[in-house]
Amino acid sequence: MGMFDELKCEYPMPKGYEFLQNKSFQTKTFDNLMDEYVITEDGRLIRTITEWEPVPKEERLYYGTPEWDKNPMFQIIGSIKVNKVGQKEIPYHGDVYFHTLFNNKFYDFKARFTEGVLNYIVLEKETCLNR
Repeated sequence: MGMFDELKCEYPMPKGYEFLQNKSFQTKTFDNLMDEYVITEDGRLIRTITEWEPVPKEERLYYGTPEWDKNPMFQIIGSIKVNKVGQKEIPYHGDVYFHTLFNNKFYDFKARFTEGVLNYIVLEKETCLNR
């Protein structure tokens, strides 16, 4: 499984797949740092700029509970806060692969960018999990 980035597509999905419009997709095309990307309606690729800040232990979810002392993992939960501070247009050149699971089907798409401009989005593969 591993880490991935999240992608939302405001650009029109291919014909027959409009029901996936604005759904959350996963991609491993970029740095896999849990960043957020958007393909805008006009075909630009935008990355959300984030800053990470530590959360004092007194403000964490399990602080002061029995779980806090029983398992060190409970001390880590909620230890970092992510702040969205802006957006940056990415002049990407190449293919962006992204996928989602919806109603027991995996949908794999490819978006082709040329010097930051979206050329097209196509369905690469549709896999039904009910076999």
